[in-house]
Amino acid sequence: MPSPVLPIHDAVRDAVQDIQRWLTALPSPGEAVVRQAIVLRLLQAAGFDIWNPAEVVPEETNATGNRADFLIRVGAGKFALEVKGMGVTLAASHFQQAATYAVNEGTRWAVVTNGRVWIVIDEHLPGKWEERVALRAELAQEGDTFAADLATLLDAETWRADAFAKAAEEVQQRQRRRHDEARIEREKRPIVEEIQAKYQIPTFELAAENAVEAGKMTEAERDVLLGKAGKNTSGSDLPPLPPPPPSSEVLFTYRIREAEARALYRPADGTWTVLAGSTALAQVKAYAQNIAQRRAAFIQSGKLAQQDEQLLVYLSDTVYPSPSTAAEDISGGSKNGWICWKDAQGRPAQDYRPPAQTV
Repeated sequence: MPSPVLPIHDAVRDAVQDIQRWLTALPSPGEAVVRQAIVLRLLQAAGFDIWNPAEVVPEETNATGNRADFLIRVGAGKFALEVKGMGVTLAASHFQQAATYAVNEGTRWAVVTNGRVWIVIDEHLPGKWEERVALRAELAQEGDTFAADLATLLDAETWRADAFAKAAEEVQQRQRRRHDEARIEREKRPIVEEIQAKYQIPTFELAAENAVEAGKMTEAERDVLLGKAGKNTSGSDLPPLPPPPPSSEVLFTYRIREAEARALYRPADGTWTVLAGSTALAQVKAYAQNIAQRRAAFIQSGKLAQQDEQLLVYLSDTVYPSPSTAAEDISGGSKNGWICWKDAQGRPAQDYRPPAQTV
């Protein structure tokens, strides 16, 4: 009798757990192992026929001369899939390779992975390649959240119906919720514990109610701390926490090693203004000559100066066209600014990102 077919989420979860077990003995496999033992295994668990070369197309060079490791096409949906070894840090050049192939094949979607990190590229997003990262999922995520996210993203039936945009939005909301819940746990639990100890309140629940009455936190934050939000591994059945409040300007902070920068984001025109007094790492990565040239121009114009051996300092407010360009000048290397910059509550700039452009 044939084995029963598991639901997609269960099959992906089981595959992820097996992968995590053997990775303890082989922590950094090369591209061939990632392709065979991770990527193909997960594609099969997600419902793709990996033995059908019309559905999982390996290393096909298209009419424009571009090639990806796989072109996945089923029903009305398709995406390019680029695979790297687990020791490879995924970067803009990999995103460009996969996305260029995807566009030439008539789809906006590309996925780049080294087995541990899975990055979705949306060609409809504006900006440089690293700014077109729609979302990422990582094997190191807490609990079964990676398996839940990946199952939603890779589900063959979702691609068959050409419904991936909705699935990606679901995972984005899920990840934002988890981020907000972690922030609440980090920031609000100590407040409640302090109130409980100070006033000798017998239970944490009563102390949390006291914190709400004292204006120390909201009822929604209380419910997260008390587990009343009904969390599960995916969070897909939960309403999202309230979005960041609309504003003409939003203040963000970016910290990397000794450097700390503040920037004002203006949604109306999309500009990012790094404020005077912000610091940047003095060292520039060898590959980032464009950053070195831009910094030299800023120093010559009096916007930037050497503070010490480790840091540069901004002498005046400096306007950038995107968060990534600003983050690159702060770090001295390639960065996705939508992830690096954080607001006062610790939310990434991605939460404030305008809707994807369709043209």
